[in-house]
Amino acid sequence: MPACPQCGSAMVVRAQWHSGHVQGLNWICRRAPGCEGARRIRRPDEIRPINHDASTQAIFDWESSRDQRIVPRREPRAAASSGIGGVLGRLFARSATTPDYEEDAPSVDGSMGYFDGLVELGFVVLEDRGLPAARVAIDDVLIGPSGVFVVERKAWPGHVAMTPDSIYVDGRQRLGATDPVLRATDAFEQTLAHELKPVGATVRPGMLFENATNKTVEGSVGKVLVGGTRGLPKLIRGSAEPILGPETIVRLALAADRLLE
Repeated sequence: MPACPQCGSAMVVRAQWHSGHVQGLNWICRRAPGCEGARRIRRPDEIRPINHDASTQAIFDWESSRDQRIVPRREPRAAASSGIGGVLGRLFARSATTPDYEEDAPSVDGSMGYFDGLVELGFVVLEDRGLPAARVAIDDVLIGPSGVFVVERKAWPGHVAMTPDSIYVDGRQRLGATDPVLRATDAFEQTLAHELKPVGATVRPGMLFENATNKTVEGSVGKVLVGGTRGLPKLIRGSAEPILGPETIVRLALAADRLLE
């Protein structure tokens, strides 16, 4: 494991993004964002990501990038064809003969936005996907230790309040506000049923109010989790014991990546 070129601290593995696509894996300073030290991984297939604190998102990003070079996303194939052992095993081969990093620091683009904190806790975030056959768009799919979530983002500005069956923004009731995310959640759950059923996972809908003046607001309307930019991630994180392990999270995320457009 290389030391940070700027402060000498230990480094961790993270995905390298460019123009919205994963280009590889990087060593990033463990003190980030306080320290911006980074090194490019020259041979990403020759490292052991788990031994170097790679995030679940980084493992998924790299595997997804490899898959898309072989099989286009819009031509789905069974997620279980290679098994999770193959998914992670290809990343875990170790070479002792050559360094697995370069000295130059890469430029890293892209961000998980509102859910950065959840990525650090073991979640995988898929952004801006859809199921054309079902005529639904999905802003975010989150798969992590606490389960699977389909999230719709709303740009409505104002103070958000809720009752068990209604959402209010600046005192105005938003009728039918949860209908689109409920439809999207049902379509997603049906599409991924062959992966979800074996692990007993269900899909929970959520609504994120990006411009809520009360960013920490959190609650639920029927089956839908509702919150501001700080409140909803807290709800999704949950406080109970994890129900999905890292291997299951990566497997579900890869399946969703292949089946969603």
